[in-house]
Amino acid sequence: MNRKYIPLILALTLFGCKTNESDETALAEIPNVKTAVATEKVYTSKIMYTGTVYAKREANLGAALPGKVERIHFTEGSKVKKGDLIVELSDEMLTQAEIENQALKKDFERIKRLRQKESVSQIDYDHLKAKLDASNAKTEMVRKNTRVYAPFAGTIVEQMMEEGEIYFINPGLDPGYSMRSGIVRLMQLNPVKIVFDVNEKDLYQVKPGLDVTISVDAYPDKTYSAKINSIKPMLTTLTRCASAEVTLSNTSEELKPGMFARISVMLPNQKSVFIPMNAITKLPGTNELFVYVVENNMAKRIVVKQTETVNDEIAVTGIKPNQLVITEGKAKVRNGEKVNIK
Repeated sequence: MNRKYIPLILALTLFGCKTNESDETALAEIPNVKTAVATEKVYTSKIMYTGTVYAKREANLGAALPGKVERIHFTEGSKVKKGDLIVELSDEMLTQAEIENQALKKDFERIKRLRQKESVSQIDYDHLKAKLDASNAKTEMVRKNTRVYAPFAGTIVEQMMEEGEIYFINPGLDPGYSMRSGIVRLMQLNPVKIVFDVNEKDLYQVKPGLDVTISVDAYPDKTYSAKINSIKPMLTTLTRCASAEVTLSNTSEELKPGMFARISVMLPNQKSVFIPMNAITKLPGTNELFVYVVENNMAKRIVVKQTETVNDEIAVTGIKPNQLVITEGKAKVRNGEKVNIK
């Protein structure tokens, strides 16, 4: 071989080796990633609340006038029917009112006969008649307030006074229940109602008629199903919440007033794009969430907003169905650079 070609051959060999090494290095710098397909799905969302069990109806039974409690006919826990006589009060005032009423009735009969003979004036007649009408009303009022009857069927849950005590009209200070004065407390325990507060930001989607699932700590393995009956048309100025109510059958009366309840409100079916949870990345120092999607083997960073979590997938806004999102290898990926999909 001619010696003058040896340097040329060596140069071409060295150039070829360097070219191959550069190509291999370039390929090695393209990060390998794994991807998943963003999928549009229909799902049912729910919002969790806490509430309290209350009797469907409750009343503190007492009288409009003070008096001595002579007899209480039912003990705590007793079932009563509507119209049952619950309490009898002393009737001294009734006796006095009836005596006065009888005397006025006799006077009125005499003046009535005299008026027919025109022996008395119309003014005297009208004056006595008015006094009799007032006496009749007073007697009837006192008679009604010497006996206390059940206004509805229910259970005597509390006896607030004993026989022989003097009943006065004082508020029964028991937070969370009726604040009215009473001798016994009557509650309707079947059905019961569950009351919970709905934050104003949820009012656009929480409506009467939605299904709810309820659980209580007393029965951790049991759930109850019902619907939202009503939501108050006003918010409290302290919590900016509206009170919602659910009625629940309680034939066994296992649910007791005052129990703590957890309420899951099932929202109407919604449609959203779901991606795996490990596709989401949070920008350090902020609350901004983003994903990398792959288009033509190029990584593109897209800011997303999380709306719901279902199992190990997250519903997001900001990306379209069927887009490829990077789930593994995100740490080596840069926005706008090529990636190699495994």
